[in-house]
Amino acid sequence: MNFSLVKIEGVSMLPTLHTGEYGMIYKRAARYERGDIISFYSPDTPNAEYIKRIVGLPGDRIEIESGSLYINGEKKKEQYLRQEKNLARLNYSLEDSSGVKTVPQGKIFVLGDNRLHSRDSRDFGFVDVSNIIGKWVVHF
Repeated sequence: MNFSLVKIEGVSMLPTLHTGEYGMIYKRAARYERGDIISFYSPDTPNAEYIKRIVGLPGDRIEIESGSLYINGEKKKEQYLRQEKNLARLNYSLEDSSGVKTVPQGKIFVLGDNRLHSRDSRDFGFVDVSNIIGKWVVHF
């Protein structure tokens, strides 16, 4: 079967996806684009499935500064984000001294829409594309 039913648990994708909602994951997606919501296996917790948004593709330079996401030096407008007043978690420095991280080939960088309450690539690093289960196509 090419689709699977998934129930949302947790708050990391608010306000886009809510706890208790259901959605369909398309398992045979051939391409993934920046902005897609995907289901994947966590790089550091075997068999743990996460749902996050792709923000970085192979070759992209990712920077997070003052709560804003920059991709290849361009500030991204992310209308889907939960608006927060406390930006402490959002003032995140990526691992190297310049604060910029380049996504390696065969990997992606993912973030939750509720950035203050999301375990994502800021915590576990890049996600190998082979760990992607499927692409989120609809929720209800």
